[in-house]
Amino acid sequence: MATKSIKLEVSFQKLLAVVDQLTRDEKLVLKKKLLRDKTSTWQERFGNALHHLGKTNVKFSEREIALDVSKAVAEVRGNVQR
Repeated sequence: MATKSIKLEVSFQKLLAVVDQLTRDEKLVLKKKLLRDKTSTWQERFGNALHHLGKTNVKFSEREIALDVSKAVAEVRGNVQR
């Protein structure tokens, strides 16, 4: 089946009126889509990464993590060209 692209110009107020007519489930789908497409700042992405790492690394002690960080820093410093 062939598809055809069209350009549709709708005022923002009309768009809001259409969104108001959506069901609750349709609004949730739209919200998820908008949040997925949202441009986030580097601070938000960094915070999300830290939050994710915190949840996945809960089984490791703070001492183990500190040792791994120290090793990683030493490795990077050893590979830096001067």
